[in-house]
Formats: sequence, structure tokens, C-alpha cells
Amino acid sequence: MFAQPGSLDRSYLLEGLQESFEALTREAEPLIAEESGFISPHAAVPRVLGRQEWASNNVDSMLGLMSPLLGKFQQRLDDAPAFPGAKFAYKAALGAQLGTVLGFLSQRVLGQYDIAMAHQNQVWFVGPNIVTMERRFGFLPRDFRLWIVLHELTHRSQFEANPWVRPHFLGMVNEMLQSMDMDAKTVADRMMSSFKSTPKGSEDGAPMVFRMLEPGQMEIFNRLQAFMSVIEGHGNFVMDRVGEGRIPSQPRMSRALRGGGTVGSPLARLLAKVLGFELKKAQYVQGQLFFDAVYATAGSAGVKTVFDSVEALPTLEEVKSPERWLSRVAP
Repeated sequence: MFAQPGSLDRSYLLEGLQESFEALTREAEPLIAEESGFISPHAAVPRVLGRQEWASNNVDSMLGLMSPLLGKFQQRLDDAPAFPGAKFAYKAALGAQLGTVLGFLSQRVLGQYDIAMAHQNQVWFVGPNIVTMERRFGFLPRDFRLWIVLHELTHRSQFEANPWVRPHFLGMVNEMLQSMDMDAKTVADRMMSSFKSTPKGSEDGAPMVFRMLEPGQMEIFNRLQAFMSVIEGHGNFVMDRVGEGRIPSQPRMSRALRGGGTVGSPLARLLAKVLGFELKKAQYVQGQLFFDAVYATAGSAGVKTVFDSVEALPTLEEVKSPERWLSRVAP
């Protein structure tokens, strides 16, 4: 079992949640298109899931993203002499670890757009977690749900309206995984330990092992960090811009949740744990500050320019110093 059902999984409080998210999705899509300038070719399909269903749905996505590394594992297992049943036990252990991590995340995730596109056009909302947060913080259900919808649909528009974004991201992931030489036990242990404590000696979320990367690997790592900062920063920027005047309780929700990292990209965070690094909350904040600065100088056209091409993306240094990006790229 990936995730244990909670007390709310069959609660009457979940009644009408699917219809609520369908209506809010129809409301939010044109607002996001107007603010971002991104028009997705197909309408989003919202799905309200339980924790177990969310975790199960992510298995295919994670296995797809990890295929370069899993291919190395398979080759290593095929080449190495092993006692009978070793290959099965090895794979089963990794699968159990992945399931445990997904179970952990399933208790915290609110919504997700599947970057890996294993479930085309779908945007997921984890019903029990959403209702739990509404009750815990006294959030107004419509405000809170629209806020989540805006964030996840913004992520979807980034990938769906800009055809180069998905292959670029997956290409970087593939580059990094192809450059790594770890056995299955290392990956499994890394996924588990990353949830127990923050590694000592880490800097900007990177464990010591990543400060020992070869120059080529570090260059990929930095590009991934910059990309994730852009994706999350833009998601927060658009969510807040659209929410102004439409979601009266947005400032209170932001104060309550932003520090806890509840709004974000679960699949990207899970992949980060597999790779061995965790993007600091401060870097997501830095991503939004980058877009705030770009908007203040170059307006909506400048913000949209970030997604024009791979070359237009800011480097990690430019995310931290938007004026560098503005002098290089902005219209």
C-alpha cells in the first residue's frame, strides 16, 4: 500500500468536491491565459483523488523519469553474478522505498500537474488533504480551492502552451541521470533519508556529494535549479496576480502555507530527492522575486519572454540578479 487512507477519505465533507474543482477550473483557465499569455491547446481535466490513488498514479510518472537510471540498474544486475532471486529482491526493495516516499508525500500534497505527461490534460487535487487544510486553518473553501487551482493550472500552461519546455526539462533530467553512477540501494537510501533530516554541511539545499560533482554535472545541476526556480516562481507570480481582488483571503493563506512548502510541484520535489538535492524554499521565493523585478521593469511582455526559448531562460545567477537577465534578454 502506498498511502494509508485517512479519516476523511470517505467523509461527507468530500461530497461535491469534484464538481467544485470542475467549476473553478473553468473559471481559472481564461484568467491564467489573460495574465500569462499562455493558451493551452486543450482544456484541463480536474480530478479529485484520494491519497492512495494519487500515490499510485505517480508511480508511472516517476518510473518514466527515472528510466535512464533504472536502465543502468538493469544492466548492472544482468552483468553481475548473483544468488537466485537477487534481482527480484533488488527491484522489490527499490519499489517498496518508492512506495513509502509516495505514501509520505500523499499526506501533504494538495494539487499536481503531471509534468511527465503520463496522464494527459489531467490536473489532480487530493481531496482529503484539501479539506483537512481548510478545517485546520479556517480557510474559506472557495478561496482556498481557487488558489490551488490557479497554481496548478499555471504550471500546466507553462508546459502545454510552450512546446519546448517539457522536452527541455526531461532532457536535463536525462542528462543528470545518465551522468550518475549509483546502485539501487544508494537511490533507495537517499529517498528515505531525505525525509528524515537535512544533511549536515548542505549549501543551498545540496548535500556534500553534489559539491563534489564533475564540472559538467554541476552545470546540469545548476540549470535544473534555475529551471525549477523559474517554474515555481512564475507559478506563484501568476497565482498572486490573478488572485488580487478575486481571492480576498489570499494574503492570509499565503502567510500560512508558503513557509511550509504545501503549494508546489510534488513530482519535481520527489525527483529532486532521488537526485539527492532539495531546492530550498528560499530559491522558490527568489524565483518569484525575479518575476516581480522583471514585471516592474518590462511588464507582462518581459515576464512572457522568459518562456520564449531555452536561450531566454535565466541562469541561476540571473535568477538571483534579474537586472543581468533584463540587460541580456528583455524586450
